[in-house]
Amino acid sequence: MSDVSSQKYYVPVLRYLLEHGTVKKYDLRHIVKSSGTMDKLLPKLEAEGLISMKEEILGRRTYLVSLTDKGQAVAEQLKKAEQVAEGGEISEFLTDDMKILIYLLNEKETPYESLKGKFSSAYSSVSRLKQMKLVDAKIDNSKFPREEIISLTDKGKKVAEKLKEIEEILRGDEK
Repeated sequence: MSDVSSQKYYVPVLRYLLEHGTVKKYDLRHIVKSSGTMDKLLPKLEAEGLISMKEEILGRRTYLVSLTDKGQAVAEQLKKAEQVAEGGEISEFLTDDMKILIYLLNEKETPYESLKGKFSSAYSSVSRLKQMKLVDAKIDNSKFPREEIISLTDKGKKVAEKLKEIEEILRGDEK
């Protein structure tokens, strides 16, 4: 990332894609005015695994740009950081992590793709939970394509049980 002129657009482009999903490359022109800068920026974001670009012929050649799972996770963290900087609640950083732990407490083992469908920030949440050793991931080779199965560790189960208790107290379901 040595080209400073394109670096300043990283955050606005990722945030725009988070809000709008897959867009035409042309739609990013209101953020990045220079086509030269755009032509440097997008390949860099793609090389870093943050976006994917797909060429389509829609009358003329068009590029569709979208976030990858990694890009989505980065954009969500940027959005949350902006919310905190603007006075948002710090607890917003943990919400999906907590929900995933409670979900896994009830479901035991769950395919990662299923979590991705239920939680928008599954990629970053599962990565954090793995780092904290609260979840394990194993590959199920019996299926094609291979499937990543996520489950709680013993430590994760204890944390999830406490979180569930807190959730019940907050909802008023105290025993």
